[in-house]
This record gives sequence, structure tokens and C-alpha cells, in this order.
Amino acid sequence: MNRVLGFSLANFFAATVAAGAQTVQTSSTSLPVATATSLTGSITVDGNLDEAAWAKATPITDFRQQQPHEGAPASQRTEVRVLYDERAIYVGARMYDSLGIRGIRAPVSRRDQLLDSNGNNGSFNSLTTDKLIVVFDPYHNHIDEAWFEVNPAGVRGDQFNGDPSWDPIWEAATRVDSLGWTAELRIPYSQLRFSRDSAQTWGMQVLRYTDRLHEQDMWSFRRMSEAGGPAYFGSLTGLTIGRQPRQLELLPYVESREQFKYARPGDPYHNNSYGRVSAGADIKYLLTSSLALDATVNPDFGQVEVDPATINLSAYETYYQEKRPFFVAGSSAFDFGGMNCFFCSNTSSLDVFYS
Repeated sequence: MNRVLGFSLANFFAATVAAGAQTVQTSSTSLPVATATSLTGSITVDGNLDEAAWAKATPITDFRQQQPHEGAPASQRTEVRVLYDERAIYVGARMYDSLGIRGIRAPVSRRDQLLDSNGNNGSFNSLTTDKLIVVFDPYHNHIDEAWFEVNPAGVRGDQFNGDPSWDPIWEAATRVDSLGWTAELRIPYSQLRFSRDSAQTWGMQVLRYTDRLHEQDMWSFRRMSEAGGPAYFGSLTGLTIGRQPRQLELLPYVESREQFKYARPGDPYHNNSYGRVSAGADIKYLLTSSLALDATVNPDFGQVEVDPATINLSAYETYYQEKRPFFVAGSSAFDFGGMNCFFCSNTSSLDVFYS
């Protein structure tokens, strides 16, 4: 059995990167500030905002339209609250709709299918949906965007700096009722990169899409003509993280296979059974707050979507998007000016010979 041992150092450039002089554009209005509330007790991520802790948190309610009526107050009320404990940050949101459940549009799709980077920009694609988007800039360096979104059907999407191959481990649950819909998110600190200071101030943006109205509402308002999203993020204050997240993630797997055949007397190649057991693991170790080590031993890619079959009679190789998790992790570090310099679709098992 071929075994593969792979290692990858992925630097997410979470620290501030300055390539020459860079001017950060400021908004024509003052940027808003939200306060995270320390969680006492526990939160069950079920889409019901019925825990007492949610009532104690100060809601974010001042949303403005970016589309279709730029700068106008949001036509539908939205309330967003932020809680935190020693392990994770929680977001609870109530999206009111004047038509109640009849106004909700929520298609069911695969993870990341509804992301803007996949061509689904709210109501400007055939696959449209209502959704809530929460974006964090943990270093508040006006560069990073850790993007989390969910629609009323519970379909999740995530991306880091526009890269949808980033698939962190987080939870989300939603509910639809006569008032509209609710969403509850739990994002572990271990999935984010931030400074080691105990008192934190993060950049944050919250958006809401209401599909039937072709409306996009924004908490920290930015005009369509203003470029540079993270530069317009509001501030999330009140975070006091006394303990750094766990430094090690281990995802082991075990696979067994058994095949039975009719035995042929005297034929050593056709016995009555064949069995195999295989094991492996994916490992992630956080070396620093901005540098992670990804390793895999005997990786199992059986759950990865198979590339479509094509017939290529040209002189050029067919390009397939990389979908294997180990090779996708941190690949955005090789993106330069919209071009990815890291291509590993031809990478397979390594044959090692000894003499």
C-alpha cells in the first residue's frame, strides 16, 4: 500500500502586510462600534434565541441599504447580537420580514454554493436567497476578511479574503417563523487568527440580503463607488480572551474493506475472501498566531467530489479546480494578482525506492 506523508506550511499573512505606502480610504460617515457581551452559562446552537444571555446583549439595529436605494434606512428591521466566552464567539440575529414566512426565500444547496465569489451575488444570479453575512477582521488591520454566511434553510458559506476553499469548523442553525427568520452562529477561536492581547478589538461587518426586495443592507455603510471593504468595517469591542485557542487539531480516520468471492479449487488467485484495513490522519498545528503547519499521513480523499470526465484533444492540459482539503489549505498564499501559482492536481502517491 502506498503511503503519503505530506507537510505544508501555510502562512495566512494575518499580521499587517505593507507593500510600499498604502493609503486606507475612510468613509464619509463615522464607522460604527458594537460591543460583545461576555457569556455566562451556555448557548445551544439551535436557531432559537431563547437563552437569557441574548437578552442581555446590546443589539445592532442601525442598518442602511447599499442596494437598491443607496444610503436609505433598511426597509426590514434586523437585530444582531454578539456574545463570547473562553472558546468561541457567538452571533445571534433576528431578521424581521413584513410578510413573515411568506416573504422568505431559502433554497437548499451545497456549502459555499451561495457565496458571492461563486457568482451568487444576492439577487443577481439565478440561484438567489435571503441570507445573513458576518465578516470579521480579527487583527483589525483593514486587510483580512473572515466571512461567514447562512441562509434561512441553514446553508452555510465561508471564505477567507475571497477564497471559498477555506472551510473552517463552525456551527450555524436557523429558524423561520411568523416574524421572519433567526440565525445563531458559533465560531471557535481556533478557526481564526488574531493577536495574543487579552483585550481585543476586531473589525466587523454585517450584511443582510432580502431577495424578494432585491435589497442588500449593511451595518457599517459603504457606498457602491467606494472600494476597499475592510477599510470600512466597524469595530467590535469588549472582547477579553484570557486563554489562547488550542494549538493542535487531529482528524484521524479508519477504513476497512472486505470482499467475498467464490473459491475455485486449486486456483490461488481466487480464494473466498479479501480484506484490508487502512488508517490515516490530518494534523493542524498552530505555530504562531499567523503561521500554521498542516500535515497529513496516508490521506483519504474518498469524500472529495470527483472531477468531471472530459475529452481533451487540444495541446493544452485540462484544468481542474483543486478540491482535496490538504492541498487547498493555505493555497491562497500563492495567489498573486489574481493568478494562482500553486497547481498540484497531478500530485498523487509517491513511490520510494530503496537500494
